[in-house]
Amino acid sequence: MVKTHVEESLGANPGNAALNPADSVAMGVPATRASGFLGSARGRAFRALAHRPYRLLFVAFLVNQTGFWISHLGMQGLMVELAHNDPLWLGMLFFALFIPAFALAPVAGVAADRFDRKRIMLTSYGFVAVCSAALAALTASGWITPPGLLALALLFGTSFAFAGPASFALAANAVPASDLPSAVSLQSAANNLTRVVGPVVAAPILAAGRFEWAFGGFTVAAMLASLLIARMAVARLEPEPEDGGILARLATAFRHARERRPALSALSMVATLSLFGVSHMVIMPVYAEQVLGDVEYFAWIVVATGAGAMLGALSIGFREARPSMRGAALLMLGYGASLAIFSITRTLAVALVLQFAIGWTYFAVMTSLQTLIQQIVAEAKRGRVMSLFQVAWAGLVPWGGLAIGATAGAIGVTETLGIAAGICAAYAMGVLIFAGVEHGP
Repeated sequence: MVKTHVEESLGANPGNAALNPADSVAMGVPATRASGFLGSARGRAFRALAHRPYRLLFVAFLVNQTGFWISHLGMQGLMVELAHNDPLWLGMLFFALFIPAFALAPVAGVAADRFDRKRIMLTSYGFVAVCSAALAALTASGWITPPGLLALALLFGTSFAFAGPASFALAANAVPASDLPSAVSLQSAANNLTRVVGPVVAAPILAAGRFEWAFGGFTVAAMLASLLIARMAVARLEPEPEDGGILARLATAFRHARERRPALSALSMVATLSLFGVSHMVIMPVYAEQVLGDVEYFAWIVVATGAGAMLGALSIGFREARPSMRGAALLMLGYGASLAIFSITRTLAVALVLQFAIGWTYFAVMTSLQTLIQQIVAEAKRGRVMSLFQVAWAGLVPWGGLAIGATAGAIGVTETLGIAAGICAAYAMGVLIFAGVEHGP
């Protein structure tokens, strides 16, 4: 059987990846062996923290994402109050937040392969701080309206769209290639740790109706994250000379993903799970009120999902085996089954357990596929290929959020969740059936 690019890059024995000469330097970061816990088998998932640039990036990501989740729940709670918990308005809020990832991430990917990635992140975080401060002021003054909240959400989304590809690429640049799986899993785990911490902090703020506090907190978090990113010392990217404009460069990235099997198949799985899976979170406030009986349960659903997602992401970092399409499909099948059972439960305790499983399987899939893609792509095209990942991951959420919000309004929450679960499970089964033929090992 022909080797995939993952096998070629890691060698026959993935456990000895650090000994591969090709792994000796990644953007100027030497592949030194960590000592103590980080150098042991038990510390495999945390090994990227042995490198100072990555530690700074990791803490910045923790701080910024915690602020994001507090603010995000604040925006949802504010929209619930302003629009009387209308699922269509909630779907429009998700659309405004994530549509820039669909429309602008490819352009941001081109920028991440042409300009200083650290400067892109600093600019994005600074813009977030300005938008958060404006939202806090408008909310405190009582001048905010549903259309105004959507407009600011669109500005937030634009900043996130440009920060995404640069963040993915910068994480890979902050560690040697041998520690890339650790860097990806830790970044995903940090994202989901903040999904736990953020809602816990946000819950009393939402209960008190002081949404401006949530937005003010995001302002401070974005400013602190900017200071940490500014202290990172990573080698500047030397872009390869290429002809053509933005569209030509994007076409090059797509061809690169198609050639580096199974990168394109991995992107397709990410897109399916985002469009029909994670988009179900848009109707969780409605589910909490109509099915469980109290809209305030929504925050605890988010906490349970985040706890499972954090552990699911870390589980990929602990694995010695290479990520594969078959393994990701099995996890996606578990996701579909958990969501199907969740759709018919009426008990809070059971719903929280199932959301924990949903979070675990969802982020285990996403972390596995991101690791797979990051190990395959060439450095000069990393930003663009990871922008395709961002489009598939976050860029399709607004479309899924609008569709699920509208469908739930038309046929009901339970029925909509069941349909989403069935689509995810069916796709996973298709990958499992054809993986040996189309995707390789």
